[in-house]
Amino acid sequence: MIGQREALRLLGCEAFDPRGQRIGIIGQIFLDADTEQPVWIMVQTGLFGTNESFVPLEGAAFDGDTLTVAVHREVVRQAPHVPLDQGDLPLEEEQALYRHYGIEFRSGPAESRDKGSEVEPADSIRLRLRRWVAAT
Repeated sequence: MIGQREALRLLGCEAFDPRGQRIGIIGQIFLDADTEQPVWIMVQTGLFGTNESFVPLEGAAFDGDTLTVAVHREVVRQAPHVPLDQGDLPLEEEQALYRHYGIEFRSGPAESRDKGSEVEPADSIRLRLRRWVAAT
């Protein structure tokens, strides 16, 4: 498991798939909102790094210079494109990424607010991932 201390050193490193194929340069890190642990990275891919793709950190290994992730480069290239206009990852987009990579989506507890005798439905689940901005 890659912790926060290691995650700081990930920014700008190269990411490779299990076969040693280069995926791209790590540009951003996303934390689980509940545990504060890094769970996703955003890798600059494509010609001149013009595209960005989410890659899960589950099963990844970091040797201090490079990161080897548990998913193949082709899977990363086919991942859903997620625009990040507001900084954090919207719930629907997060669920799509989990489905694409075949990872079980474990949502946080529903934020239920009493409205008289009614309880708000579970679609008010809070965001699980938030962008990590490291102050340098």
